[in-house]
Amino acid sequence: MKPKKKKNKNKRNSLVILGIAVIVLLGIMILVFSFNENQKNNTEYYHPESRYEKATSTIIEGTVTKGWIKVQGTNIDYPVVVENETIKGVKEYAWVSSEYYDGETRMAIYGHNIQNVSYKPLITDQKHKRFEQLMSFVYEDFAKENLYVQYSHDGVDELYKIYAVGFYNYEDDRGYSYDYIMQAEELTNYIKNVKTNSIYNYDVDVNNTDELLSLITCTRFFGVNNLTTFKIDARKVRDDEKIEKYSVQKNTNYDILGLE
Repeated sequence: MKPKKKKNKNKRNSLVILGIAVIVLLGIMILVFSFNENQKNNTEYYHPESRYEKATSTIIEGTVTKGWIKVQGTNIDYPVVVENETIKGVKEYAWVSSEYYDGETRMAIYGHNIQNVSYKPLITDQKHKRFEQLMSFVYEDFAKENLYVQYSHDGVDELYKIYAVGFYNYEDDRGYSYDYIMQAEELTNYIKNVKTNSIYNYDVDVNNTDELLSLITCTRFFGVNNLTTFKIDARKVRDDEKIEKYSVQKNTNYDILGLE
């Protein structure tokens, strides 16, 4: 009978060892999972790729390079030049209307939309060479995944959060398009107007102390005889903000697009 007791003791020891091994394995799995989750939470949703050296080195005959614009999810990755009718030889660029405004409160950057003007715009078509791919933002799934605009100038790469996307009557919007210096009350009204007109509700707080950026192009989305402005508004990421994904939901303005 003694050998039997020894056998039972060995069996109990084996079970103890197995139990310890399972506990250790579970502990390792929990640590790995926690590490991966922390890494995931600490990963920036959009990582800027420096463009200010390109902005400094790019020379386009007939104008002055002011900066560089890059829009998440698109091939818009172009120099920004000062508007000049004598520009020659380069098609891939965006422009501003003046080299500098002292006290500028909103940067307005323009680009042509020549090939993507229909009521059902193409998404990220590689044949598009200017601001055509901005029209991809009329699709909710695209807008939800692409939230940031990078503007590089004067030796810095600045990141902006999109807070409004909308269509405007071409003539009605011209005043705002060219209004770069606005007082606090004007800025408040501007932000309110573009958010009210936006086809999406962005979970982004914006106020009149933020640095604002507008990307502007034209479209025939509502017909060949209806020249319309399509505009994306963004504000600079604040010093204490994480670069992370945030909520985007279409609203009742979206219904006029007739995309569904």
